[in-house]
Amino acid sequence: MKRFCAFALIVTSMIALHTLTAFAADTLPVDNFSITGGINTDKACDITFDVTRLISGTAPKDTTVSIKVYDITDPEIQRLDNSYTINVGSAGIFSQSIDLTEGKNYVVVAAVNGRKRSEVSTVINRKGRVIKTVLSQYIALPGQNK
Repeated sequence: MKRFCAFALIVTSMIALHTLTAFAADTLPVDNFSITGGINTDKACDITFDVTRLISGTAPKDTTVSIKVYDITDPEIQRLDNSYTINVGSAGIFSQSIDLTEGKNYVVVAAVNGRKRSEVSTVINRKGRVIKTVLSQYIALPGQNK
């Protein structure tokens, strides 16, 4: 009988701990977290010639916003290029200028506030100076037929 009670106690404890672990793993989104400028998550890829990009947004006070920029130009290699951390103050806004490498940059913006977490990501493809120079030579103005 003692063995049965001990077995029942162990099984009950394991079920209770598993339920608590599963509950702790489910995170809720951060309230009022949004990106207001710098990246457009509706697009599959954003193209730019700019060396930097200013990412801004809103989040509750005491939220930690992290921005990670990965170079994914080579599909076989994903390399972390830059990492930024911002602590949101009482105004509830954040802003960070990020550096972009030439090629494809995978940008991940994550917000953590207590046990709540939200994340958005996008790809920014920075084109080189040579392409910009070539394109600027071929600007066609309306009414010109050459």
